[in-house]
Amino acid sequence: MTGGVWNRETVGWVLAATLLPVLAALVVERGADPLLRVAAGLAVTGLWQALFRAAQAVPPSAAGAVTAVAVAVMAPEDLALWQIILGVSFGTVIGELVFGGWGRNVLGAATVALAFLYLSFPGTTPPPAGAAQLIGCAASAAILLATGILSVGVVVGALAAWWGVALALAGDPMPAAGSGALAFALVFLLGDPVASAATPAGRWIHGALGGGLAALLAAGAGAVPQAAVFAALLASIAAPLIDQGVIAAARYRRSRRHG
Repeated sequence: MTGGVWNRETVGWVLAATLLPVLAALVVERGADPLLRVAAGLAVTGLWQALFRAAQAVPPSAAGAVTAVAVAVMAPEDLALWQIILGVSFGTVIGELVFGGWGRNVLGAATVALAFLYLSFPGTTPPPAGAAQLIGCAASAAILLATGILSVGVVVGALAAWWGVALALAGDPMPAAGSGALAFALVFLLGDPVASAATPAGRWIHGALGGGLAALLAAGAGAVPQAAVFAALLASIAAPLIDQGVIAAARYRRSRRHG
């Protein structure tokens, strides 16, 4: 993530800034209560970043704000504050800092934190996510698409696959497609510029895999937030393999053309 103005630090700050519309929508829909989760998440990520910077010279990143906001938007609403702190700690350390910090990680810290919370505390109530959050995520997506941080291929591939799989399963894709939780997962989890595929064709495949898995899991479990989180997690795990496949296919085509 280097090259002129766009480096690791500036991308992290842009990601953090684009969370403001999401936070505004969160306050509109749920009041000021979720801000306590955001504050706790920011404090925990800041603490772990400071500890790893002191111990292993791991540079901090403003992108840690994504994890703090993600637990406020998508974590079960009946979790206690200590559970939120535990989940953010797990996601920040295991998903990001052990790899050398944001920009070197394989999985997104926010995705790992949310998956940990849903797996560790089953039977909890998914958070509400209405039209205000959808609008907030759309505003964030517009900025990230304009700056190139969010890939068009990931977005279009995910939406097309979601729609196709939902229709194939004889479901109605419209209610979930208008969910703020699905929009947040698409923009900030599946579309994570570090944890998603890197090749142009791979981004389309990555988005389609995440969107298709989200629709499939939602049809089975009936809960969009959990489905979107685990779909983003599985797609991120597959991202390196997708890129390898795309590169191998390009080499094979070149060898056939010049062989």
